[in-house]
Amino acid sequence: MKKIALFMLAVSLFAISCKKDENKSTVKGGSFTLDGKAYTADYAYWNGTDGLKITNIGVAPDYIENFVQIFVDTLNYPKYDFLTRNNGAYDVKKNFSSAVVRYNATNVAGAGTEITGVTAGTVNVSHSGDNYTINYTITVGGKVVTGNFNGTLYHSAPQN
Repeated sequence: MKKIALFMLAVSLFAISCKKDENKSTVKGGSFTLDGKAYTADYAYWNGTDGLKITNIGVAPDYIENFVQIFVDTLNYPKYDFLTRNNGAYDVKKNFSSAVVRYNATNVAGAGTEITGVTAGTVNVSHSGDNYTINYTITVGGKVVTGNFNGTLYHSAPQN
């Protein structure tokens, strides 16, 4: 009888530990918040031309796209702060040079707004292989944009 009780206890403990592991899974995707409104941004890519772009994939027929594009030279370091590229202290390992945010608050095709003019910001990056976690707060066009992304980082724009 003791062996059966020990076996049942072991099975119970195993099931509980598996359940805890399931709860630690990370949600893939991301979003950004601007003026109190959240925008989905569940696809990210980085390349030498576009920098880092975190976007939703616009869907037909309207193709409404919301994105944050951060001009950063590499994603191999954990933290980047805003500094203009023409500043002598600019370091590709520590800084990003600009950003563009496009958002459509009304979800009406053609009614999107694009803002530029970064004055401050921080981007934090961690990764394992192509799976990245990116958190950012950027002041652009006088507006504070906060966001995050967790998932696969691609090397090209999505194909519609």
